[in-house]
Amino acid sequence: MEKKVIITVSGSQCLEDMAQEDVELVTEGAYHYDGGIGSFHYEESEITGMEGTTTEFQVSPTEVVITRKGTVTSRMVFAEGRQNVFLYETPYGSATLGVDTHKITNQLGEHGGELNIDYSLHVDRMMVSRNRFLVKIKEQAV
Repeated sequence: MEKKVIITVSGSQCLEDMAQEDVELVTEGAYHYDGGIGSFHYEESEITGMEGTTTEFQVSPTEVVITRKGTVTSRMVFAEGRQNVFLYETPYGSATLGVDTHKITNQLGEHGGELNIDYSLHVDRMMVSRNRFLVKIKEQAV
């Protein structure tokens, strides 16, 4: 059964030779957890620059898949120790990017929890940034 939740996404990005940039999004969304598999989704907003896009996370014990559909389209697969290449499509054009997942900490359960992903972003096999994001999921009071 899907539950209404509050989702907090805190992210940091460190570009080479530049200061770390931090962002945070707090939004309503929906969450489902069953047998060690979690999924949640939410609507992006003007704040993220992806208004009109739905972001969905599929979380299993071995990987996290983030799918975006709408004004931005992509499917990113995070699995520790593996690289994944994906197409990132925007209204302004497309790019082929890659992620190298360093660590995933999954503490999701039936009532929500936390998910932490540490990864590097690559363009043409060259690292452009080191990224981390922490997702907190909390059930809404009924």
